[in-house]
This record gives sequence, structure tokens and C-alpha cells, in this order.
Amino acid sequence: MHHPEGIVSLKAGINCRIVLVGTSHPANIGAAARAMKTMALSELMLIDPQCEVDSQAVAMAANANDVLAEAHHYGDIQSAVTDTTLVLGLTARPRREGVPALTPREAAAMAVAEQGSTAILFGRERTGLTNEELGCCHRLVHIPANPDYPALNLAAAVQIMAYELFCANTATSLASGAEEVGDKEHLAAGQHLEALHKLFDELVTMGEMAGDQPHETLRLRLRAYINRTRPSVAEVDMLHGLLKRLVILKGH
Repeated sequence: MHHPEGIVSLKAGINCRIVLVGTSHPANIGAAARAMKTMALSELMLIDPQCEVDSQAVAMAANANDVLAEAHHYGDIQSAVTDTTLVLGLTARPRREGVPALTPREAAAMAVAEQGSTAILFGRERTGLTNEELGCCHRLVHIPANPDYPALNLAAAVQIMAYELFCANTATSLASGAEEVGDKEHLAAGQHLEALHKLFDELVTMGEMAGDQPHETLRLRLRAYINRTRPSVAEVDMLHGLLKRLVILKGH
């Protein structure tokens, strides 16, 4: 497995990875690479691709072959975002669990304002991201389209997001709606946050073993809520210690 040694930035230091999950058509991978390079993005990650990066991908990439050659391959999302502080996921729904998704412009402004690194997840051509995969995201992004024909191509979606990132990064001020980070404490990254999610999952599972009804919905909503709050490292450590005590007490 090839781990990235550094993130290539756009202009003033935006750290952004384009992550394609379960892609099944080589042409889409190549076209996505081309879309990225036109907007000064170079960090491409492929999660469990269902196809080879073949001659068709190279042909569609045009002069972005370097982006393809340097793409990083992973078996799961957690491995790819372990050191990422902001994970954005594309969804076909304008809102989930009562929470409205960001527009591409809002998401780009948020990514540019981020002090750490950002990963933007794009799902499979036919089915998108699963609920579990969306649960790895801090915010969801929806690209508005014709409701009678919302069949946006994967590479086109990448191009839209890459364009908004480029514009947000070169603008004199961030688009309205960006989340200000400023002097905020260091945010918990993927691996650190995942350990907290697992403790919550363990508590929910223990409740089910004690006779409670299955709480799959509760588990997913807890995960989404924690991701939206974007806790700091110190806050995660505090919650982790508290939950550890609860797990021990509940186990007795």
C-alpha cells in the first residue's frame, strides 16, 4: 500500500484529497484526474476500485497522467483519511437525518478555511456512498441538478467540486457560509475520531445484548452528530475516558 508523503496544495496551502470510492469505469478515473489537474489539484485516492487504471483511463486523463501515476490505493476509507481533519462526502440527497447538505460552494469555502487536511469522497457511479461510508463524513455535499434527470457523471461531479475549490482558494474572501476555524483547538483527525465511534458502538451493542431493541439507527445518528460537532483532540480524549468507564461499569 502506498501512503502519501505529502499533500500538494493549491495556492495558499489548501490540503485537499479527491477520493473515489468503488469506481467501476476506468474512463471515469482518468476523466477525474484531468478535472483535478485543470484546477490545480493533484492528490487522488482510489478506495477499492472495481476496475484497473488501464489505457482507457490514461487516454481520458489526457495530460494528467502524473495524477494517475501518483494515485494512492486503499482498501477502505478509514485508512485513507486517518490523518484528515475534515471529510466531505457527496450525496444525491439535499438533506439527511434532518440536516441539510452543503452546496459545492459552501463545501469549498469550508475546505479552504480548514487548518488541517480535507478529503472529498465521491461514491460509486450507480449507487454512490453507503450509509456506513457517509457516516465517516463530517459534512455532506449535494450538487443540485434537474430533479427529472439528476444523473450527474462522476467526473463531472469531481470537476464541479474542483472548480469551486479553485475559486474559493483564489478569491480575496471566502464564500459566505464557510465555517471559521481561526484559533480553534486542534481538531481530531480520522483515526482518533474512529476510536471514539467504536466505543459508542460498543455501548450500543452492549445494550442490545442486555435485551434492548437493535439500535442501528441510533448508532448512525450518534456517529453523524459527533462528526458534525468536529470535536478537538482534547474533547475526544475526555469523551473517550468517560465512555471507557461506562463500558467497564456496564460490563459488570
